[in-house]
Amino acid sequence: MVISTFNKAKTIVKSLDSATGQSIIPVFSNTLVGNYPGQIVSVNAFVKNLKAHAKISSLAPVKLPNFQLEDSETDKLYKTLDIEWGSARKQLNLYISDNQTDWYQVGAISLLNPSGYPYRIYNLMDLITDNLAIELGENGRIGVQIQDVGYGALQTGDLVTIHGSYVQEIATDSNATIQSTIDFEKLVEVESTVILGANPLRKYLAITNNGNNSIYLNLGDSATLGKGLYLTPAGSFDLDKPYFGSISAISTSDISSVSGVECS
Repeated sequence: MVISTFNKAKTIVKSLDSATGQSIIPVFSNTLVGNYPGQIVSVNAFVKNLKAHAKISSLAPVKLPNFQLEDSETDKLYKTLDIEWGSARKQLNLYISDNQTDWYQVGAISLLNPSGYPYRIYNLMDLITDNLAIELGENGRIGVQIQDVGYGALQTGDLVTIHGSYVQEIATDSNATIQSTIDFEKLVEVESTVILGANPLRKYLAITNNGNNSIYLNLGDSATLGKGLYLTPAGSFDLDKPYFGSISAISTSDISSVSGVECS
């Protein structure tokens, strides 16, 4: 087993406005995009930063708590909570999922119109983890929902932007044993023809020109006469190095054909 690891840093950004409604909106999904050499062993994601920028102009401004000199720390806390959760507000719920159908709520924040400030910024990471990153496995998702808690959903002029970043870590086994083989036979014409599509799991490939005319092979989508790999009738080509893209061919004159085997 030869394990290779590939890391991709990506951006999360999603805007919520008056057209959003109260549905749960996915803002991140740990799905694999692109081709990687070898057999996929694992696909993990690490959300490093997740914030919400909220501008709520449809509500009356909320003033800061009125602390008195004799207030204890507990008194101050209760006054702050009363302002945060007892004022006119919207609510942003945060969800996670490990599949494509179910959502599980993990937290909520109160969206206010703060007096003296045009917006507020919330750290959504704190609702899920105390660590430096949120670790999500394959098919892991994060979603948000605007909930009407008595003061309506987002109105015209309201805007919530979810933004952040994550690193996707893909582990592959480039020396995995062959799991399947596919025999194929394709006609090759005087115009370029794709004889095999891309295959990220390809481990071995053998092609034989079993027609009566010479052909040119190209490791790509478009073959050209006089360029690439030249195969005379009965000539063959095998590929045991990592190449996962499409393969095309073109005949030098009249129709020819190729046959072969692709192993994954």
